[in-house]
Amino acid sequence: MEVRVQNNKRLFEDVLENFFDNKQIKEFSKIVLSSKPTPSEKRTVGSIEKQQINLEIDDYLEINLQVDLLITFAQFRLDKNKFIELLFLLGRLIITSGEFNTAIYIYEKVLNEIGEDKALLNLTAPAQLALGEIFNRVAKWQLSLKYIKKAYDTFKRLNEIKGCANCENLLGTIHGERGELHKAKRHFERSVAMLENSDDNSFKGKIEINLGIISNIFGDFETAISNFRLALLYFEKIKDLQRVAEIRHNMGMVYTKKNDLTSAIREFDRSILFSMQCGNMPSLGLAYLSKAYIYVLQNDFYLAEAFADKAMELCNKTNDKLSIADIYKTKGIIQRKLNMYDLAESYLLTSLRLNKELQNELNLAETSIEIGRLYKETGRTNESKQYFNNAIKYYKKIKAANELASIVREFAAIS
Repeated sequence: MEVRVQNNKRLFEDVLENFFDNKQIKEFSKIVLSSKPTPSEKRTVGSIEKQQINLEIDDYLEINLQVDLLITFAQFRLDKNKFIELLFLLGRLIITSGEFNTAIYIYEKVLNEIGEDKALLNLTAPAQLALGEIFNRVAKWQLSLKYIKKAYDTFKRLNEIKGCANCENLLGTIHGERGELHKAKRHFERSVAMLENSDDNSFKGKIEINLGIISNIFGDFETAISNFRLALLYFEKIKDLQRVAEIRHNMGMVYTKKNDLTSAIREFDRSILFSMQCGNMPSLGLAYLSKAYIYVLQNDFYLAEAFADKAMELCNKTNDKLSIADIYKTKGIIQRKLNMYDLAESYLLTSLRLNKELQNELNLAETSIEIGRLYKETGRTNESKQYFNNAIKYYKKIKAANELASIVREFAAIS
């Protein structure tokens, strides 16, 4: 093992030596080294925080091995319909654990098993939709859209209105995560219209969650809380802990924007608890990231760094690229507040690059604001104005009046 580590190190050094001079290599090495220590000495923390920081992430290598063996075992013992049913159940469980590559493999296997069998067309669309959802979670937008379109067409052929409504809902989620909020809202509204007379409370709950997220971004906090509380009633009734964890996290986000940090932490702790209970790794990573940001606002940089690092560990495991970009932004804010300006710039520019690659306009705007603040503090006034202007253009485009007013005031204060 040691030889392998040494070889990897040598390869890394070879890359640097082939593309940079000694001064640049030292500059990069300084950035990497300075990113490793925590910003303050270890200290005593509360029992809840200590338990959360010390959370051990399972190695899912064994689970993936068991998945492979189970599929082989089942394939020789179940008829085709039962085998596909097993794959669907397995896929849902694996999505919750955050093993998205394995989930993709499972649902692609479902489609291969179905092939051209028209008698199983009713199973083709859910598998296509599942792949659309998974590719959305790992920010592979084009693949996601491709499979959602296929699913929509298949559901339409089957005259499955609920399936089409689910596709519209997922399209809204994709546009929302890319910061295209007006498009997102249109898809959610179409989804609601399709099932206006439905008694499917689970589906209605999903729509309420998505509408709540949009309301929160637009600064309509009371509507957002109402959306989330209604969704909570739906999902608590059917004991869907995965959705309850997501809703609690979203409520925490609203309280964060309202600057009610005590309520925000309470909701994030609830989200972490429910996520642990149902093994929901994606929600767990988001809740850790959100707690890190709360501690930044409270200037508790030890806990902020600890929670950001744990969030990075979780989000790398689930390949949650959007959240990873957000973690770099949070770590950049921490370092800016600690006057570690070079490291702050590296983190923030990394966040900016990742968000550009992911075509996420909302997160680009939020990161641009933080870079603007950094450059304002370090006397780079013209660059600061440029990044604030970039953010202002976005918030004007989506007509988010509250956010826009706040940014314009901050921009006006730049000398």
